Amino acid sequence: MELANLVDYLYQRGAANFKVKLGLERIDELSKRIGSPQNTFKSIHITGTNGKGSVTTAISRILRFNGMKVGTYISPHLVSITERIKVNGENISEKEFVEIYNEIEEEIKTMDLKGEEYAPSFFEITTAMAFKYFEKQKVDVGVFEVGLGGRLDATNIINSDVSVITSISKDHIKTLGDTLEAIAYEKAGIIKKNNFLILGNIDESPKKVILNKAKEVNAEKIYEHGKDFYSINHRYFINNNMLDYHGLNYEIKDLIFGANGTFQIENVTTSLAATEAFMQKFGKTLSIEKVREAMANFYWEGRFEYTEINGKKMVFDGAHNLAAAQQLEKSVNLYFPTQKKIALIGILDDKDYEKMSQIFASVFDKIIVTSVPSERGRHPELIYEEFKKHTKNVEFIKDPSEGFNKLLSEKSDIYFVTGSLYLLGKMKELMSTNLVAL
Repeated sequence: MELANLVDYLYQRGAANFKVKLGLERIDELSKRIGSPQNTFKSIHITGTNGKGSVTTAISRILRFNGMKVGTYISPHLVSITERIKVNGENISEKEFVEIYNEIEEEIKTMDLKGEEYAPSFFEITTAMAFKYFEKQKVDVGVFEVGLGGRLDATNIINSDVSVITSISKDHIKTLGDTLEAIAYEKAGIIKKNNFLILGNIDESPKKVILNKAKEVNAEKIYEHGKDFYSINHRYFINNNMLDYHGLNYEIKDLIFGANGTFQIENVTTSLAATEAFMQKFGKTLSIEKVREAMANFYWEGRFEYTEINGKKMVFDGAHNLAAAQQLEKSVNLYFPTQKKIALIGILDDKDYEKMSQIFASVFDKIIVTSVPSERGRHPELIYEEFKKHTKNVEFIKDPSEGFNKLLSEKSDIYFVTGSLYLLGKMKELMSTNLVAL
């Protein structure tokens, strides 16, 4: 089977309609059927409303540069599904992706015969594939980003050694709850007995929920941002940011990292603490020199990602919820306070686009609203109407590729694509195949 055919098939299982199947029964059964591969390596588990992808990637880099063989599982992907499963920073090959699926297909089909309720979902299948691939690759540690929430997420059958909760804000409220406390409860579900727990910069009320859960399951140690670890002396330069880190056991002055955005300060700080905690738990020494090497070129694709295309300065930022839009506003004002800024924006229907549009309208001099390539992005016209309430300098181009070409035809100091990771992924795909004018 070719990769394209397999991806089409996996999407047909429900992912194309974004039918989320929460619950651990199916993934638990599937993993047992394939030999419980997730139990063959140490693991770190990361959740949070925002920042979990960056933290997952940063932790993986630091451990890899410190001599470990590291498996990394992230979602969603931007262009290729192979981005989701990595070993030592390299995507699983298309051939290996198909081979791993073929190895577990018989067990998936057996479960399918029991009925729709028992049929593994797209995400459950790719999670099982990551478990199996990491086992075959004999990784030392698997670093797993939660797909949605935590408590009932397919990744949560790992018996993690370190759990990380990066941030708590409102998103996916129909699934996770409409209060910070309810969302915190779902995120706290990844905490395990004897865990080392790392908490990012989280407000007191949701933090209390998390700490209660940690006590309930008997987490071994808890380290909190601002209390047990922190960073100071933040310096912001595009692709060349810097901070001083004060950690659990280490201090690092003038740490340079490539990832842009004010929010990446907290993500980098949390990543360093999580890596320290993991090394501490297993009596390993962290090389500060290797940390510097790992972080110097660290960035997270699609998060205030700066690049230049034919001399045009561009930023790709998948600010897909209200908290991320607020972070984008801070970062834009910090890095580009006086420059003219134009943006191509697409927002999913189920996001808080009323408030997001208000923020984006205050940030950009001109806005082009477009559709998001997703079943959850069926009504871009409604989002355009919302933007019109906040700015006169806005236009609507439904087709994203036409919108991107229009964006680049405008005169501006900086060009942005934002509002959805799905939109970013589509633009990157079009750029890679030369289907947009660069």
